[in-house]
Amino acid sequence: MNRLSEHTVADSGTVMEAQAWLCALPLPVPLNLGAISYKTRDYVVLRLTTSDGYTGHAVGYTRGTPLLEASKVVCEHLADLPTAPEAAHTALRKRLAPGWGAFARAASLVDIALWDIRAQRQGRPLAATLGARTADAPLMAVAGYFSDTRSVDELVEETIRFVEDGYTTLKLILPGHDRRADLHLLDTMRAAHPDRIAIAVDFHGAFDSVSDALGYCEDIHRRGVRFIEDPFPSLDWHNVADFASQSPSPVASGEDLVNLTGFDDLLGAGVQYLRVDVTASGGYTTALAALQAAEQRSARVAPHVWPHFHAPLVAASPSVAMIEVIPDHVGADPLWRLLSEPAPIHAGTWLTPTEPGLALPLDMEAVAHHSVDSWSSSARPAAAPIPTGGVS
Repeated sequence: MNRLSEHTVADSGTVMEAQAWLCALPLPVPLNLGAISYKTRDYVVLRLTTSDGYTGHAVGYTRGTPLLEASKVVCEHLADLPTAPEAAHTALRKRLAPGWGAFARAASLVDIALWDIRAQRQGRPLAATLGARTADAPLMAVAGYFSDTRSVDELVEETIRFVEDGYTTLKLILPGHDRRADLHLLDTMRAAHPDRIAIAVDFHGAFDSVSDALGYCEDIHRRGVRFIEDPFPSLDWHNVADFASQSPSPVASGEDLVNLTGFDDLLGAGVQYLRVDVTASGGYTTALAALQAAEQRSARVAPHVWPHFHAPLVAASPSVAMIEVIPDHVGADPLWRLLSEPAPIHAGTWLTPTEPGLALPLDMEAVAHHSVDSWSSSARPAAAPIPTGGVS
């Protein structure tokens, strides 16, 4: 699936320079997701440059973690490691084993950047490096953000725009605290769309016990949702497993796991939609193994947000059902402020780039403008200044 024989031949050189920026982008109003609250969306942008002249990039949410600092620690290990992402990932996991949970997001960004470099060396898009299937990706648009400051009518009106734009799967965020209000929102949204539009729901770990979650979801099951996501955080996989074993609706989970073992646990527990996130769980190296595990269990994969990074996975496995996206106009994911091109979305489908590598259209002047902190390290005699020019 990974074309490993081709990869071994293509990888060469060493990482000569690593740079990272922390960008805190304001939100229109505070974003509350259960107990989690964000006043800004904080991103770390990572850039690796190799001795043979290739540059790879990655971006990840901090999600309240010291990701910038962690990325510096992880990148200090790269000077004597190969640029083959699988080998680098294995070495980093061994070296950082006692604190892997703290370093997994940073190591994920390193892995993404190294896969970007690998595909550039091969002279083909990352999707073609990961697999041979058609790479354009069906999308699932997320609805229900800012529900504490917007009316039901406003939330539903937004989904009408989604459907007009061609999305056929919607994921609705439900707070999970007022069953009557949640059912009213779900029913109003369902009534606004034809039956061909699938609706999933996401609780962002709202429940404290399996019995509470099962009781709360009784009426939701009857409405035929595509899946129920995160009744509990994915790290609390025992509760996820208990819920999944008793839920008439498919269950989705996994976006915050830190290794393949966690995905195996969820699949073994009966989770039918694996929420892989290459920016959090070990990059493409872990994601490819998770796709293979999902195929073996006849499960589906619905990667967590950011089609720029997840759409290439469609080429690797038929298990990928859809890629999640937060459309730019929603305001809950202002990553677009760091990019030089609009999202390549047409009729609810992500048109995977054809340029070599990841082809992430980062605007480095925007990155520098929004940066609130940064670091740079180099194996060269003198450290080069952080560039602010555009990236093709």
